[in-house]
Parts: sequence; C-alpha cells; structure tokens
Amino acid sequence: MQIGVITNPNSRKNKGKPDRAARLQSIVGELGEVHETSTLDSIKPVLRDFLRKRARYWVADGGDGALHWMLRMGMEVLQEEEFAGQQVSMPLTMPTNGGTIDFIANNVGIKGDAEGLLATLRRKIEGGHRVEETEVDSMVIDGVEVTEDGERAFRTYGFAAAAGGVGQRFFSKYYEDADPNPRTIVKVLGRTIMSMPIAMTPLRHIPGVARWAEYADHIFRPTRARITLDGMILPGDEYTGIHVASMSINLGNVLKFFGKADQPGLMNAIVGTPSPLAVARNLPRMARGDEMVGRQVLDRPCRTMVLEAVGGELMEPVIDGEFYRNVKSLSVRVGPRVRIPKVVSVRARA
Repeated sequence: MQIGVITNPNSRKNKGKPDRAARLQSIVGELGEVHETSTLDSIKPVLRDFLRKRARYWVADGGDGALHWMLRMGMEVLQEEEFAGQQVSMPLTMPTNGGTIDFIANNVGIKGDAEGLLATLRRKIEGGHRVEETEVDSMVIDGVEVTEDGERAFRTYGFAAAAGGVGQRFFSKYYEDADPNPRTIVKVLGRTIMSMPIAMTPLRHIPGVARWAEYADHIFRPTRARITLDGMILPGDEYTGIHVASMSINLGNVLKFFGKADQPGLMNAIVGTPSPLAVARNLPRMARGDEMVGRQVLDRPCRTMVLEAVGGELMEPVIDGEFYRNVKSLSVRVGPRVRIPKVVSVRARA
C-alpha cells in the first residue's frame, strides 16, 4: 500500500457527493485505500491502519483544515505504544486544494484538485518516477480549554493561527458566508472599510445609522490576553491583533502575511494594538505581503508565544481555518518539520 486517503463526506465541498470515496478509490486503484471519516473520532483508527500498512503518502481530501486534523491525529497515533517503540516517522502528508483558502498547498506549490493530484501521484509511483517533496516547519500548540467538566489540556499542530483580534474576527465573518472563497475575502474587507467611518465618528449615534457601525465594531474589538513572546512579556492586556505562523500564507491572492516565517526554525508573530485606521493603512502592505508597520504593531520572527486569557474572556483561536472554542491559554512553539509531496496535476499544468 502506497497511498492512504481520508475524505469527509460532511465537508462543504463533499455534500451531495455520495460516491466521492468510490470515485477517489477508482483513481488510486490497488496502490491505495480511501476511507470516509465523517467524525473527528473516526480519523485516528484509519490513520492507525495506514501506519500498520506502511502507507508512504497520507492524502487529505480537503484543504488546510483537513490537513490540520490529519496532522494532529497522526501525531497522536505515532506516540501510541504500538508505534513509539518502532521509531515510525510521519509519512508524507498532502492537502488537495479542497478548502476555501488552501494556503498550505499554495505555499509548497501543490496545484490541482484531488482527482488530478491523486491521478498524478499514482502515475509517478507506477512509473517509478521520483515524487518531489519539501519540508515545512509546523507549530506545536499546547492549550487549555474550559469545558462543562472543567479545564482540559490539549495539544494540536498547525501552520498558522489567528488567536485574537482582527484576524480571528475576520475569519468569523468569512465563515458565515454560505460559500466562502476569495470573493468573500474582498467582501469582508469592503464591509469593514465601509463601516469604519460610521463606527469611528458621531454618525454612530444617529438613530437608524448605528447598526451600520456594528460590522467594524466586531472586527476591531480587542481580545483581552496576556502575551509572552520569546520570554518577553508584552505591555498591556488588550490586543486588536494576535497572530502567529510557521509559514507564509496567501489568502486567495488577496492578502499575504508571515513572510518571516519562511526562515527555517522560526515562526512569525504579528501582534499589537493598532487602531482601525492603522490597520487600513497597512492594507496595501498586506496585499503585497510586506512587513506590517506602525508604532503599535510588532511584526517579527519568534520561537515561542504564550497567550493567557484575562478578565474572564476566553479565546477562540482559529488554527489553519479551524475554530477552537473556550480556550483559556495557548503555548505555541516551533514544531517538527512536516514532509509534503509537491504534486502538480496534469490538468493544473495545462
């Protein structure tokens, strides 16, 4: 067995496609297996079986979120007694451009949909051709969440996190859309900018007008947290932006961030208390992928970031497009290097 594929029948793109798994199985043929994972709990048993069968490639039929859960569950399985003593390493893991942003695939040069990518991967393996691969830094994220049964520690892995402020609230608006895509990014930006003049002036007190200020109010509402960056405690406990990543990201060719994270062994933190106007002034720089500037913005490489919620307000960080709710604290550090096959489908090439 060479290729192990997991596909979520409940994902936005797979709904209404009951034959999805069978379709992908017909593409990989005898070289692999395709399994439906309709719940998070169903992922780990499948990955455990992939490890037993020595699958060289793990493929997530989806985008950043699908790869996120494959990586998290895969790391947990590797640490189980059955595999820990065998010194088994994480197989090559690959997203398939099935998400709404796909920044991981864009970063490493994966092009094409799941069908085209799997067909190309199969042809390369059958023909004995070398499958090019790359390595990228991940982040290890240890957190504490508050549940009905009390506090619970968790560990996950990821590549980019909007832990609070503008980025986190941007994603909350982005995923409200029925079909989030690059046009949604432009729409959220546009509504935010149009709402700002009302939110920041006496116009917000005019009857019938105040509701138009709510959009910008939500986007720019600060997150209360205590931040320690590489052992340095940052001043204050209210931030309009708390972000960190282990790779550069491109949001639908509209916004680009975290260029400093492409240095091996380093993450890129973007944190601060910029005003709405300061954020707006940085939009051209975001579009180009340049460093954020301003007296109240810190855009720098780092190796660790620790966040602690204060004032009774819990955090809702977004990690690789996945929301984590009711989080009391996060500790983020550079994680293991992840090997990803760089596959470009023939259709994407054409």
